[in-house]
Amino acid sequence: MSTDYLQQQTRKILSKEQIGKSEFRNAINLVFLDEIPDCTIASFLTALTYRGVSYDELRIIREIMIAHSHLITPNVSGPLIDNCGTGGDMAKSFNISTAASIVASASGINVAKHGNRSASGMFGSADFFEYIGFNLEISEKTVIETLEQIGYTFLFAPKFHPNLKRIAGIRKELGFKTIFNIIGPLCNPCTNITAQVIGISDPKFFELVSNSMVKSNINKIIIVHSFDGMDELSNTARNTMLMLKSGHIERIEVDPEVLDLKVVRKEQIQVQSSEDSVKSTLHTIYGRSTSAKQDIVVLNTALALIAGEKAEDISDGIKIARELIKSEVPKIKLRDLISSCGNIQKLNFVEEKLSL
Repeated sequence: MSTDYLQQQTRKILSKEQIGKSEFRNAINLVFLDEIPDCTIASFLTALTYRGVSYDELRIIREIMIAHSHLITPNVSGPLIDNCGTGGDMAKSFNISTAASIVASASGINVAKHGNRSASGMFGSADFFEYIGFNLEISEKTVIETLEQIGYTFLFAPKFHPNLKRIAGIRKELGFKTIFNIIGPLCNPCTNITAQVIGISDPKFFELVSNSMVKSNINKIIIVHSFDGMDELSNTARNTMLMLKSGHIERIEVDPEVLDLKVVRKEQIQVQSSEDSVKSTLHTIYGRSTSAKQDIVVLNTALALIAGEKAEDISDGIKIARELIKSEVPKIKLRDLISSCGNIQKLNFVEEKLSL
């Protein structure tokens, strides 16, 4: 019966019949059930991709995804933020948002960094953390305690969204992007997130995500897209930023030149291998990187500082970020994280290997 219902909704979508919110909600719920055959789910996702989704439908998908997740409520005081992107920009960049999250947390902001392995890029946030000694299989209890004690933790997406494992396999077999390619960054499992920075690589999803999230329970959301296709603020081009707050959307153009940042070529922030990505990420956290890579990290750190109520605007955030890096507190924060959730000897080895 459930399979028949999902097939029926698939036919409606393909014929462009109107589907009510309750019907759509029922269909999405079925996608997460083990009893539904892979081929039926694949057909439904293909139909959705062909037709596209509305703001309300993306909001429903997010709500159901969160309902099927392992939710946590860390006991922290003050702002609790996340910053992550959809990926898929094929920019060959290092882990910019990861570096920015660690630098921002050094200001005293609580950061629950949500992420996964890379699906299309050089190295995902989970790949980076695992490489330097973080144990991705650490218990949820330890992950929560680490956030409560040091103000930073990493939330490995598959542990908190187990139902997505099967859907990920189906998406891989399909071989094209579906709406589930952008849903992950919208679904941090912390129930008490106060603000979030979301990077969007595909401009066609920019308005969709902003309109679907504007009435969420998150106090402040900053959505960014660079004109050259990166899923974060870039110092290689101008950028668009949407500020979602109190049910309103404010559009802001961010020009690195106006912020007294040198506009650089894209290859100046690119990496050529996984090890190069780790090296560049650590160098920016430790303040030993090239000016081009350092600038893109402080630029994105500024957004996290705004989200966490530590900076008034981007210019202010850039100044604070540079001072934080000089203080070496981000390095201490990262080492505390690995000591709590992994193997500090592995990080020591990586630091020695990279002459840090």
